Amino acid sequence: MKALKLLAYSAALGLGSLLTSACSEKELYIPPVANNTADEFYKTEAQVNQGVMAIYNGCLSFPQSSNWNMSEFRSDNINAQIQTVQRDFSDISNYTVTSQLGQLQATWTDLFEVVYRSNILLEKIQPFTFARVNQFKGEARFLRAYAYLDLVRYWGPVPIADKVLGIQESKIIPRAPIADVYKFIVEDLKFAAENLPASYSTLEKGRATKWAAKAMLARVYLTMYGFPLRDASALPLAKQQLMEVYAAASPGTFSMAANFADIFRTVNDNRFSVFEIQYASGGVGLGSTIPWDQGSVFPPFWSPFPPSQTDITPSPAFLGRNWPIRDLRRRATLDTVHVNPTSGVITVTRAQFTKFLEKGTTAPQNNRDYSNNFHIIRFEDVMLMYAEVLTEESGSVPPLALTLVNQIRTRSGIAAYTATSPETASKAAFIAAILKERKYEFAAEGIRWFDLVRTGTALSVMTQYKRETVSPTFRQLDDHDLLFPIPLVELRINPGFWQQNPGYN
Repeated sequence: MKALKLLAYSAALGLGSLLTSACSEKELYIPPVANNTADEFYKTEAQVNQGVMAIYNGCLSFPQSSNWNMSEFRSDNINAQIQTVQRDFSDISNYTVTSQLGQLQATWTDLFEVVYRSNILLEKIQPFTFARVNQFKGEARFLRAYAYLDLVRYWGPVPIADKVLGIQESKIIPRAPIADVYKFIVEDLKFAAENLPASYSTLEKGRATKWAAKAMLARVYLTMYGFPLRDASALPLAKQQLMEVYAAASPGTFSMAANFADIFRTVNDNRFSVFEIQYASGGVGLGSTIPWDQGSVFPPFWSPFPPSQTDITPSPAFLGRNWPIRDLRRRATLDTVHVNPTSGVITVTRAQFTKFLEKGTTAPQNNRDYSNNFHIIRFEDVMLMYAEVLTEESGSVPPLALTLVNQIRTRSGIAAYTATSPETASKAAFIAAILKERKYEFAAEGIRWFDLVRTGTALSVMTQYKRETVSPTFRQLDDHDLLFPIPLVELRINPGFWQQNPGYN
């Protein structure tokens, strides 16, 4: 695992000057350093493997730029008051974004950077015939699909780059319809599922597996089943993928942790999740920023570095009676107090997310150098998606769906649902219960906003939430709020060629 992370780092050093985003002319052209060009680099299997690692390296920013700054802030998991000065996080959270917002451009660039790196690899690998060719292609296509899934969910129609694009060519590539983007994603993930191994050696653990591709494909199908495509044919396809991934679970691959808090300990990296973003402390650019991003006050016996102190708090729903203290997930996700282990002094602080902070760590070399992996698809996500699909399919509450949900609830220290529980009285009630379970299970992991959008509940839930937490007169959200505006820089590459998303400047 550590070897994989270090290989990713060396790949980034070796290829960093070659791999640039196809988003703008300025970004497209970076003069080569000495003779270090892509054409001269991809000469051996080892170098091709470094190219694959460079794609993984490009994903290191996703948990911050996509899951946290875009998705989580857009949801009802975050309470961010309207600021007296401009702050990107406040604009995203309070639906006042414009095309000039820096965070939009940063996330767009990060995602397309991985698309570009994947396309470079897929182009340069063509002449090779070594045994792992299709595995490397599968990894590139898996990561490209991962990036495109966020792109289409944030911006709707986006350009499909299935090859390396030159400067002029990139200026005239149209935004593809949403359905076409999903078709492209599905084909990439199907190829990945067919060509990736089920597991890796210890040294390479953390690379995408066939199960990661199938789990991501299930997430895609479930999204296609919901808003905006409403594709009914996608539901049985999601079920098939989830059934296979669920059946593959074992202590040697991925499984549900007996203790929720154990999921987020560094010692358990790649043990419970189907796919994770790999991080390692050491001050060499492989550390995670997430504990820093999500925290507000860290005493020195938690971490040697203070967090960002961004002016936010977790949703009031996380702090009230809706999420009982006895739920072990709450204790592992949030903190409002800390106790000095030496003096016993108790200090009350502003509520904050500390799920990804391994308290007492001395590993970081700076405040953005934490070693905890970030979970992109946890096994619990597979379980709850599977329960949702089974319920949607049957129109009632199937026994297996109830069992899956109750396994997670029991592990969390809260009562299981029964046949007479209000939550099991109807299909609609149980779907709502699953979504609530997902809200608590995946808090601060960037999943909630996408759940709200695909289930068609985002506008009503978020309007009510903002009226309760920001202002009783908060405006009624509408369909345009379900997408972000295309960044202004991208529109200026070829003025008038792309049309802005409706409702934005």
